[in-house]
Amino acid sequence: MVTSKDLAKGNVVVKPRRKSSAPAVLMLFFVLILAGSLTLAWLGFTAPAKLAIPQEQILGLLHGGVADTYEETYVDACVRIEGADGPRAITRSRRVITFGDGTTIQVVFSGVPTLTNACP
Repeated sequence: MVTSKDLAKGNVVVKPRRKSSAPAVLMLFFVLILAGSLTLAWLGFTAPAKLAIPQEQILGLLHGGVADTYEETYVDACVRIEGADGPRAITRSRRVITFGDGTTIQVVFSGVPTLTNACP
């Protein structure tokens, strides 16, 4: 938008209106939020165990903090894979988080089959 101003001598000075930077800042903010969301989604699919601890801390903010954490890892199953030297063990890690308001959440992670002597 162009504004004009009448001067005392009758000359008109035309000044272009300065554009606001608010849309650019808003767009930059949106792009940063989108990039952060995509990064967390990618991390959740590729390494869920690494994402579990930040998630429990964020949930702790809503539930009065993290009161207790219990974690155990055990061999859940033994499988025989064709062409492999011996039996393969599938481990499971079970994590139970108790929050300050009494709510609990349990997360279970399964490992990949690895060569072991824990199977009969």
